[in-house]
Amino acid sequence: MKKFIINIVIAFAALSFTSCEGFLDTEPTDQVSSATAMLTLTDATNAINGLYSDMKWYDYYGAYIPVLGELRADDLQTKDSGGGWVAVYTMDYSSEQSSYFELWNKCYEVIMRANTILENWEKIPTSTTNDITTKNDIKGQALATRALVYFDLARCYGYPFANDNGASLGAVIITKTVSATEARKPRSTVAQTYNQVFTDLEEALPLLSKSKNTGHMNYWSARLLQARAYLYTEQWGLALTAAQDVITNSPYTLASRANYVNYWSQEGGVETILELLVRRTSHLDDDGGYNSWYYPLWHGSEINSTGRIIPTQSLIAILKNQTADIRSLMIRDGSTSIISDHKDWLGKFPGTGYVDAKMNNPIIMRLSEAYLIAAEAALHTSPTTAAGFINTLRQNRILNYTNVSTITLNDILTERRKELVGEGHRFFDLMRTKNSVTRSGGFHWCTGEAVTITPTSFKVCLPMSHSQRLIYPELQQNPGYTE
Repeated sequence: MKKFIINIVIAFAALSFTSCEGFLDTEPTDQVSSATAMLTLTDATNAINGLYSDMKWYDYYGAYIPVLGELRADDLQTKDSGGGWVAVYTMDYSSEQSSYFELWNKCYEVIMRANTILENWEKIPTSTTNDITTKNDIKGQALATRALVYFDLARCYGYPFANDNGASLGAVIITKTVSATEARKPRSTVAQTYNQVFTDLEEALPLLSKSKNTGHMNYWSARLLQARAYLYTEQWGLALTAAQDVITNSPYTLASRANYVNYWSQEGGVETILELLVRRTSHLDDDGGYNSWYYPLWHGSEINSTGRIIPTQSLIAILKNQTADIRSLMIRDGSTSIISDHKDWLGKFPGTGYVDAKMNNPIIMRLSEAYLIAAEAALHTSPTTAAGFINTLRQNRILNYTNVSTITLNDILTERRKELVGEGHRFFDLMRTKNSVTRSGGFHWCTGEAVTITPTSFKVCLPMSHSQRLIYPELQQNPGYTE
């Protein structure tokens, strides 16, 4: 198990240099230059690429974020007590289990990479206007990526903002490279963590390119993250403005109903605003993707999957056999499963180019989310306009759709279930809107406290590792966890 303090101190100690053809290369390299080697724009580009390389592994967006967002909710579940991720579904995690601290550690690896880039950014020489633009974009990407990481720390390790206006414990806020002594800081509140998110994004936005940049942060991914963070903190007017900016002015378009199924096998798809690029030569983990989120989801013959994760009957009821809605095809009939029990399965992620279902690019932001954010924010600010955003989305998903004139929060949350299933949103959506998760009947087999989870349940927040707190006592434990 990696130590938090050690991660902070050595995050850049052994990073190697690799060449890169240019800033707009769409495939991030797996290596970055160290602080002492970041002397040119090429070096800085490699350092930026290292941020995204770190984020795609199983201990961040390759598995942990979608697992935490889905298996604690009511759309997807483990089918039995065998295989991986069972403890997330059963909420059977404690401060003694170090594995749930891996996400925390990975987040700070990314933060320290970003901090090193930001501290050395001024030293990068430029000779042309294009160089200056590229240099500014590099700084913007580092800031926006750091904002995304702090956003994830706030929602995974803190209570929903709506519970107490962000008074609960959040992240340790570190905005520069630090020594081991300087790293020993207490956690800030959730509200302070979100303030850091907003501060980083406000500084990043004027620096970022508005062009598509597959596999990298740009202005529009930062703007959508801003809309998402405003939504989580119930700043409805600001969330609506940011989401509308993305909808109206970005170069992205909603995938059409005719293209929706194929969209999920495409890199740089028409509505993908931010994805992490996975290659067969740079897997999501050392086992070639077997620890990824996508491997146990896939039950088809393309890979020899364990098929451990299945849709709940609740999700099947709102999607399967709704033939007018193209998203119904995401639920594959059990007869197509190679797993012996032949349960229905989620066929949303077939792998880039349909090559290997383990090799999916984790999609972090899509244009459809902007429509859903806009609808929810408008419901609180200008309710008569909220339905329009949902109508536009449904027109691109449902054959012969008839517009509605009004919409409710439950309608929006149901639409989010249909559109975003498997992408890691459902649990956080329920918690931030003060809804409980109830998991009983159907295929559910969890018991005890895992059956009903309220926004105030202590296991909404992941624990701090007890073993880490022994060497880092300043790191406060979340309430409810015993040591």
